[in-house]
Amino acid sequence: MLLSVAGNNAINRWKEGVGVPQSQEGRSFQERAQKAPTAETAQYFKTFLTPTPDKYKDAVSKVAPVRVDETTGLPTRQTVCRRPVLESREEVEKALVACRARTPRLPLVDDATARALLPEDWPAGPLPQWVRLLANFPRDGKSRILAQRTAEEKGELSPLLKAQVSWIIARQDRAWYALAEAKQRLRNLRVSDEQITKLDGDWSGFSPAERALFRVARDLAATPMVLTDDDVAAAVKLAGPRHVVQLVNYITVRASFDRITEAAGLPSEK
Repeated sequence: MLLSVAGNNAINRWKEGVGVPQSQEGRSFQERAQKAPTAETAQYFKTFLTPTPDKYKDAVSKVAPVRVDETTGLPTRQTVCRRPVLESREEVEKALVACRARTPRLPLVDDATARALLPEDWPAGPLPQWVRLLANFPRDGKSRILAQRTAEEKGELSPLLKAQVSWIIARQDRAWYALAEAKQRLRNLRVSDEQITKLDGDWSGFSPAERALFRVARDLAATPMVLTDDDVAAAVKLAGPRHVVQLVNYITVRASFDRITEAAGLPSEK
């Protein structure tokens, strides 16, 4: 279930990030459901654009977040992001200390068993706990391990940008294991703690291109629906389409990583 939820969060961010259009009709579902469709079912799957019954046209959702117009008092169709305000630096440090002391909620396989699933060129030394967690699943877990490694090592995004984005996304998700991992990567790149803290601010000290990419990462990670066409267009203009597409892909991987590691309650690496 955990891998499925993480995977669906990643898919949502990929499709919303690149703006994949909704299918207009359902013939592919029909073909999978029936070998010999009837005229009635063919009509049913012809289009998804069916009329909304009158009783639901003006109904307000009881489960989806709704923004109310302050002037009219009526609900609007504006997207909503209700992530809490980011914690202070002191609160983050306390959370990271607590993360180091916690006990995993789920079992981790031993190093030898996990390493048997990995390529021969995997670095020597103790394996990260996220690898030992995913190694519980020899097939799906292995594919996710390799996908995570590919995302970190391949592509045109710089290691610094990937580490910065990892921090920004983990802060949105309150994913403390992932945040500790991102912090260590930033330190390895000679980024000071003061500079790391600025990733939680208004980004005024960063270039326009960096700010545009950070905004895509923050909004897409927090709630995909709040990412706008203008946000993506600005990032494409300043950083180029290749970097934006690769960024969206990287965000999907980190969204999955955050959910897997935090749901499992992994303690940060010593």
